[in-house]
Amino acid sequence: MMNDPLNPGPIAPEHLSKEQSDLYRTRQRGRNKVLGIVLGALAVLFFAISIVKIAAQTGGAN
Repeated sequence: MMNDPLNPGPIAPEHLSKEQSDLYRTRQRGRNKVLGIVLGALAVLFFAISIVKIAAQTGGAN
């Protein structure tokens, strides 16, 4: 599928104009922020699950 005219694949950043490069970086930054938020939320979720499991094994907060 490398020759698909509807999806030519990634464009090398060095072939973009200044305007396109700024847009590319803005989109990239936005995706990175979302990914960071998702990873942070997963870390908090795993931590909370661990705390609940440990508390359940020790008989709760006495």
